[in-house]
Amino acid sequence: MSVLNNKLAALVVLSASVLGFSSQAVAENYKQLLNMCIACHGVDGSNKFDSIPNLKGQNAAYMVGQLKNFKADKRQDKTMSKVAKLLTEEQMQAMADYFNTGKEQD
Repeated sequence: MSVLNNKLAALVVLSASVLGFSSQAVAENYKQLLNMCIACHGVDGSNKFDSIPNLKGQNAAYMVGQLKNFKADKRQDKTMSKVAKLLTEEQMQAMADYFNTGKEQD
């Protein structure tokens, strides 16, 4: 796991333990969520599809704002409108932070 993955995983686990959730369950949830995002946007946030935005290095606050817009139906996309409705604000922030850094492939 890269340094960034370790930091994000630690943040998620710490947050979960404060809230009383199982750290293993939270880590598994984080991994599933990240894999869902990576499937379209790419491991480091860049992809080869013109119809899918590159997220690598994108401003994290902007990404969270756009995810909130999808969730509130203020912005529409066949896929992202559905995905955003599944996310908590904490998950939105974790994914935005991940792609903001432009994670290098392991």
